[in-house]
Amino acid sequence: MASFKEAWQNACIHTKWDKGNPPAVYIFSDRIEIISTGGLPVDLNKDEFYKGISKPVNSKLQKIFGQLGYVEQTGHGIPLIISNYGKQAFDIMENFVNVTIPFNYIKPDSVSNETENTVSINEIEQRIVDYIRHNSSITIKELVSASGYSDGYIRKILTSLKEKKIIERQGGNRYGKWIVVKR
Repeated sequence: MASFKEAWQNACIHTKWDKGNPPAVYIFSDRIEIISTGGLPVDLNKDEFYKGISKPVNSKLQKIFGQLGYVEQTGHGIPLIISNYGKQAFDIMENFVNVTIPFNYIKPDSVSNETENTVSINEIEQRIVDYIRHNSSITIKELVSASGYSDGYIRKILTSLKEKKIIERQGGNRYGKWIVVKR
């Protein structure tokens, strides 16, 4: 879900709306495809794109998305998609960028032994787990300050970590604490 959300937000921000073709989502029986119009931004090559260097085509739209907490300017979306699906998820053409997210995809490096019960997390998630391990009473505001990420992005990371059963919240928001379950 996180990869789809990133791909869709990127498609909206990086589409060249003046071309008359809005971004599109196509759902097939085995995959979702997200297409943006305009190709790569000017002065951005494929290697920079894959590293997550962000050059938004619609900086005003990016600013609005940022103020709403939908995106950050960290350029984490492309690396996130690559970490989940590899570079083959992207088909970069002169006038379009197509992101394909297959259903029932198993990352080759994340296949684990049933007895190991391991869960894959990315570098940013690990950093948040480390903050929590250091201070189980840390607040979202303190995580924002310590990490430099936006409130919305911290909340997304925490949700992801809770879904992966790596962390749990005990007690309420005001007096509760975080518990690191795995890692």
